[in-house]
Amino acid sequence: MNTLILGYGKTGKAVYDYLSSQIKSNSTANRISVYDDIITDDEVNALNLDNKCPVFFNKTEEEVFLRKCCPNITCCIVSPGIERNHNVISKLKKYNIPIYSEIEFAYKMLKSEESKISKMSKIIAITGTNGKTTTTTLCEGAINKAGLSKTTFIGGNLGVPFISGVKDFNDFILEISSFQLEWVYDFKPDIAVLLNVEDDHLDRYEDFDEYRLTKYKLFKNLKYSDIAILNYDDYNSRILKDVVGSRGILFGFDENKCDAYFKEDAINLRFKDIIGFDAKISLKDVKDKRRFVIYDMLAAAASLTLFGVSPENISSSFAEYELLKHRVEYVGNIGDVEFYDDSKATNPSAVISALRALYDDNGGDRDIVLILGGKDKGFNYECLIQPIKNSVKACVLIGETKNIIKETLNGHVELIIAGDMEDAVKESFIYLTSNNKRTNRGAVLLSPASSSFDMFKDYNERGDIFKKCYEGLKEDFYIKERSI
Repeated sequence: MNTLILGYGKTGKAVYDYLSSQIKSNSTANRISVYDDIITDDEVNALNLDNKCPVFFNKTEEEVFLRKCCPNITCCIVSPGIERNHNVISKLKKYNIPIYSEIEFAYKMLKSEESKISKMSKIIAITGTNGKTTTTTLCEGAINKAGLSKTTFIGGNLGVPFISGVKDFNDFILEISSFQLEWVYDFKPDIAVLLNVEDDHLDRYEDFDEYRLTKYKLFKNLKYSDIAILNYDDYNSRILKDVVGSRGILFGFDENKCDAYFKEDAINLRFKDIIGFDAKISLKDVKDKRRFVIYDMLAAAASLTLFGVSPENISSSFAEYELLKHRVEYVGNIGDVEFYDDSKATNPSAVISALRALYDDNGGDRDIVLILGGKDKGFNYECLIQPIKNSVKACVLIGETKNIIKETLNGHVELIIAGDMEDAVKESFIYLTSNNKRTNRGAVLLSPASSSFDMFKDYNERGDIFKKCYEGLKEDFYIKERSI
């Protein structure tokens, strides 16, 4: 079997390492039938690879690859960063060559491993537009607290690719993105979680419906014995309850509608008819109880309880949890102006959640300046108009989308155009310290509603630079204060 690895980033390297290890570890009689791996990537400088492995890593070699190798490919494993209209994929389709995502390929390899040693793995798969990483990280903390880290793999879109854990772990908790679901056919988790579905990645998908249906592929193979955990307060999540082939569990804040709900400082689980008992998971020691955090805790708690983790371990691990960096993260203050880093907000729905966390959940006691803008992902920003009118004093716009957002928000809120992040931070601070209409403490919120790739390597770098700009501004401020 000639296996093509399309994309040689983190995912492609993990697939290559797995295939190489299979060839080395299996005897001649039983070895996996991979005689030749082929790698192609638009940019990669492929190093430290077996000399027998053909590598094509730029556009000029694409025609050579298509002419020499494509007809002999029997299977292609696609990295999530590769778009579906890539030239190589179009060619493979003409030859009717099977195309799999790494998630699908790893699942096939896992099932093959299970058949050899008669083991049965349990898989939790978590997807959604926002909150995937937080929910998966919450699960990881509880797994560690329960002493299950040696047998339970945590990864997928978060951290380490699924394929890297197939040989060494029995159970799996996976963060899954829509990109990873594009080439899925048989992949089936035992517990599938859908946190929410909002506008995102519209630069990759034809429209919202295509994006939404891609998310739903996580649920298409579920059986009656499986569980679908769905957000009651998100319409595009809860509608799956009556159409998936599994037991649907709803989580949220409505005690009458939800199987997992938040009430009286605790997560309450009505699971008696599923696992034989109901449960209450105390959150009294949890430091951060903002609404969006509670949603993620509800989803994680439901998943973990069904997985077999005790309520005590879940409660204890949640109490120790610290919110991820760049998600409405408090950075510090200068005078009476607070600074918050929400660089992870790469779509409008995440911005709405951040505004709710800072404004609605705190009784509207902040005057907010919102820094918006980044790489265009094809969003319609009209959904931001009312939340911004309700809670934001001014918006500072940066990046590729600044003019698009300006056109949408013009007339609804005061707008300021900035050249870069340093300029944006300074303009935000100047507005809050010179605005005579301000009645509350000020807050500068970086919540861009766009991806970072127009100006930064990723959202982490964007958030880190925001923090550096804050530190520089703070130093300048106190130097001036001392000189007065």
